[in-house]
Amino acid sequence: MKYGILDFGTIQKDSNAISTIHETIEMAQMAEELGFSRYWLSEHHEDNLAWKNPDLILPLLAGYTENIRIGSAGVLVGLHAPINTAYHYKLLANLYPSRIDLGLAKGKTEVHKSLELVDGGDWKKNMEDFFNRVKKIKSLINDEVTDIILPPKQGESPELWILGTSNSSQDFIIQEQTNFSLSLFHLINGMPSPNIIKEMKEAYFKKHQKELNVNITLSAFCSKSDKRIEEIREKTKNIMLNFSGKPEYFIPFLEQQAKLYNVDEIIILNLGETIEEKQLLMEVFKTTVSA
Repeated sequence: MKYGILDFGTIQKDSNAISTIHETIEMAQMAEELGFSRYWLSEHHEDNLAWKNPDLILPLLAGYTENIRIGSAGVLVGLHAPINTAYHYKLLANLYPSRIDLGLAKGKTEVHKSLELVDGGDWKKNMEDFFNRVKKIKSLINDEVTDIILPPKQGESPELWILGTSNSSQDFIIQEQTNFSLSLFHLINGMPSPNIIKEMKEAYFKKHQKELNVNITLSAFCSKSDKRIEEIREKTKNIMLNFSGKPEYFIPFLEQQAKLYNVDEIIILNLGETIEEKQLLMEVFKTTVSA
């Protein structure tokens, strides 16, 4: 089994954005030392986050680590020009070869923020045009767009991931041969069925005669304190809390989920609120994680 980390960059009480970013660098280094497969950063635009778009933070994480894969999970495709996304991640993939992941998502933010991000453009139309915009990003990265060459020419491409909570992207993923990450912690459609991955894998293999690269993402909080576990359960309202409990029960839970969804990689949204709590969750894997 492989395990990765997803980081929202949430600023905790008595902290600030810069301290949180330094803490994120430290966590990425720890993840690498423990053998985690990936360290992903999200794009969200809430006010309590150390970054909104992680594009500027990803090179820091890649520069302060050596082997772990670093990436975005994910770029909100409707809020960015495809050429900018393609340029940033193609260049990053060649500065840090075989280490960069580009996750692409359909998410949105508040209307007034969306309007600012697209400079008055039609962000709703952009969201509806998700698949064409992803295809444009992919074409630009792979030097397939006439008269537009992004440096370095014919360079390495990032690993492309479609993020989702359902099977709505299945046809596109199969056609374009992208990777897929299924979220278990979004509340949009409730807990997704394991059949989503089963059916997608079967259809992908039927067409390409090879396995689909797929993982699941879930949220987790570990503590030795029953009081802290209950506090996190009470305050976690905007996402589904997939696991909250004592460290010794975490690995069995993950193994159960891996078997249920038939995957060999799980990405974990670490909901620890202090560096000690974050480290406690990660230290569970000291003798478990394999890169």
